[in-house]
Amino acid sequence: MKLLVACDPKGGIGYENKLPWSKIEGDLPRFKELTTGKNVVMGKRTWESLPKKPLPNRHNYVLSKTAIPGAVTMADINLLPNTAGVDAWIIGGGNVISQCWSMIDEVHLTQTLTEYTCDTFIDLLYLTENFSMISEEQHTDHVYQIWKRK
Repeated sequence: MKLLVACDPKGGIGYENKLPWSKIEGDLPRFKELTTGKNVVMGKRTWESLPKKPLPNRHNYVLSKTAIPGAVTMADINLLPNTAGVDAWIIGGGNVISQCWSMIDEVHLTQTLTEYTCDTFIDLLYLTENFSMISEEQHTDHVYQIWKRK
């Protein structure tokens, strides 16, 4: 599986179930390009935060104990079908990322250059200890990095 996530320099990914920033140049087109036609896996709160449900042209999997119309619902990440997990993108939130770290082989990270007020974080220490950065693109307001498991 792969992780596609944006964070601030401290690993902040959300505030009150919303993105803490209004826009990161080029991030949404990159998200669409990478995930269109693929499987996306998210938690219930991430699903609830989406402006359009389900994400179009993707197979939407949501970790939840209750059924969610428009998505395949799973009570546990281990219930993700093997075929779906092979080409799946974890897209949030913080709890799902924490549960899935050991299953993630590749991370596509957009890191803002600005710190934001956040209440949800990813573990950047886990990332740097368990993955090697294989590419980096500098942009005006962010850095885009790809990491592979060591």
